[in-house]
Amino acid sequence: MIIHLNGWPGAGKRTIGLILAEALKARFIHNHLLHDVGIVCAGIDSPDRWTVYENVRSAAYAALVKRPPKEIFVMTNALCKTAPREVEAWHHVVDLALSRGVPLVPIVLEVEAAENIRRVQSAYRVGKKMTDVAELQSFFAADKIQYPDVSETFAIDVTRLGAAESATRIFEHLRDIRPTLQPATHRHLQLR
Repeated sequence: MIIHLNGWPGAGKRTIGLILAEALKARFIHNHLLHDVGIVCAGIDSPDRWTVYENVRSAAYAALVKRPPKEIFVMTNALCKTAPREVEAWHHVVDLALSRGVPLVPIVLEVEAAENIRRVQSAYRVGKKMTDVAELQSFFAADKIQYPDVSETFAIDVTRLGAAESATRIFEHLRDIRPTLQPATHRHLQLR
C-alpha cells in the first residue's frame, strides 16, 4: 500500500513518517528528497527549479512503480486544494498507486495555526524546509490542505500529540482498515 501524509510545513510529516515507516518496514519517500534537488541545482526562486523537480519526480516514480507490489511506501507532501501544481502532484501519487494496483491511504495531519507557527520556527527544522512565518501564514490565507474524499482518509489533529503517539494512532487506523482496503481508484482524485 501507499500511505500518504499531507499537512502544512511544520506539521510533523517527516518525523511522523520516519516512525511510521520503521514500524511498517516501509520505504520512506519524503517530499524533500525530490524538492531539494531542484532547489539546490536551480535555486529556490528560479522557475527552472520546477522543471528539475518534475524530472526528478518522474524518474523516482518510474522506479517506484517497479518495486514489488507487497512493498509499502510512506510518502509526504504539503498539498493544497486549489494550487494547480499541488493538485497535479496528488494526481501523480494517485497514478503511482493505480499503476502499482495497491491501496492508497491519505493521512491529513491537522495542527492549530499557533502551534504550526511555533513548529515552523523550531531549531530542529533543517535543510531547505520552510522557516518563514509570513510565508506559512500566506499559505493559510490562500488555500486549504487537500482532503481526498475516500473512506480511508484519516485526519488526525497532531497539535498536542508527539510524533510517536501520532504515528501510533495512524498505525492503529491502518490496522483497523487493512482487512477492507481495496486498490486505489480514480475516486482518490476527488477532494472534499
